[in-house]
Amino acid sequence: MTYTEYKSARQGEFNALPIFWAFSDEQFEEAMQERGLTMNDTDKIFSIGAGGFALKSDKDAFLAFLNNKDPLLELMKDPAFAESAFLYEMQNHEYGINWQGDWDVCNCFGNCEYAVDKTGPDYLREMGYDENVVNAYTLARRRYYKLAEENEWF
Repeated sequence: MTYTEYKSARQGEFNALPIFWAFSDEQFEEAMQERGLTMNDTDKIFSIGAGGFALKSDKDAFLAFLNNKDPLLELMKDPAFAESAFLYEMQNHEYGINWQGDWDVCNCFGNCEYAVDKTGPDYLREMGYDENVVNAYTLARRRYYKLAEENEWF
């Protein structure tokens, strides 16, 4: 499995969840009506945050997704997968022009606290990744800058 296949699969799982999104009162009311609910039925829904809502009757499906073991940590043990994952996120986070690019990328693969003087390998070691993954990050960074130079990204 490639990183893009992993992301696509996870997105598909998330998209299959019975969630609705509303960013205005009008959108909220419309989404409620589509579910046969009125504005007096807010006790039948719950917020997932960021404008997302679901029926309380669908809460188990939502929790099952959250509690389902994400295969990413296992996949990251493969240095080739890790390198492709890092490169993908570097290209997705304006890595070469962002003063916190290492943190942005590493934070996609675990939680790390930002610090001005930390590098990608520092963050990865802090998160418990082994040296194979740290080396994959270094290789991805080299590939990123080579691509940046070839394509005149900055």
